Amino acid sequence: MAFQPVVDTVEIDIIYTLNGVAAQNVLYAELPGGYLQADLVALAAQIDTQVQGTWKAIQPPEAIYVRSEVRGLAVPNDLTASNNTNAGPGGIGAATLPNNVTFAVKKESGLTGRSARGRLYWIGIPFNSIQATDENLLTAAHAALIVAAVDSQRVGILAVGAWLPVLVSRFEEGQPRDFGRKFSWVTTSNVDLRVDTQRGRLPS
Repeated sequence: MAFQPVVDTVEIDIIYTLNGVAAQNVLYAELPGGYLQADLVALAAQIDTQVQGTWKAIQPPEAIYVRSEVRGLAVPNDLTASNNTNAGPGGIGAATLPNNVTFAVKKESGLTGRSARGRLYWIGIPFNSIQATDENLLTAAHAALIVAAVDSQRVGILAVGAWLPVLVSRFEEGQPRDFGRKFSWVTTSNVDLRVDTQRGRLPS
């Protein structure tokens, strides 16, 4: 696909390995009026700090945080920043389920339509987070921890200068937009307790 600008917006890549296989989560943030290099550096540092504060504590040791990258989306050759201060393994005392096992977290703008919402697929589901009576379901307690951890990134973005957490839609009715459309990311939730799958995270 040809370059599609998203004005005043950056992509945030939170990069892991899970049992040696690359895995990542993607977020977006907007700085109205445009950004400078220092803005991206500050945002990358905040994302890294939040991974340390709320993510790694509920991830198994096989989920190893590598770094957070922030990349501008306004022009083809844009600014970038990276931070790996808190790189390292998850800290929960349980082994992980297979790489493809994940949990979907819904990010919402408060508006209707598929383009106005997004999903994040969590990296690393520990064995002890599954319900004893049904292995297809997470415990409500662990699901709540994951949702809170994802939402902590939304809150963290708001804490850095004038950055705003957003969702980005690149398609409309199956066709690529001329410009990526932004929606405010205002709430974070889970639809149910059922575990999900990401086949792309399986070893090749």
